Amino acid sequence: MSTAQPNEGIELLYTPDCMVWRDVLANLEAVLRELTIPDTPRLIPVDTLDQARVYNFFASPTIHIHGIDIDPKARRLSRRGLGVSRPYLYGGRTYAVPPTELIRAGLKELYNTP
Repeated sequence: MSTAQPNEGIELLYTPDCMVWRDVLANLEAVLRELTIPDTPRLIPVDTLDQARVYNFFASPTIHIHGIDIDPKARRLSRRGLGVSRPYLYGGRTYAVPPTELIRAGLKELYNTP
């Protein structure tokens, strides 16, 4: 049984009806290997508003590092909910799955790695 608390470590948060969370997990694991970060992402299905509040969650899929969204734009949002099909804006384009470049930048920033 895990002793990890909410907003601790690497979390992939998603709603049960999210169709792309496995793609996000594959991208996240690839970048973790590339950066030689040995941590394993915790998979967190979010299906209640109470969970959304605890995890600072507004839409699926979401990657958090110690409770902080990998996307700096999302950190400014205060709404919480069970949204699906979260858009990721990166490099002037919109993505349904965060591109590896965004994941890499977020991990480097939040892990303070070069």
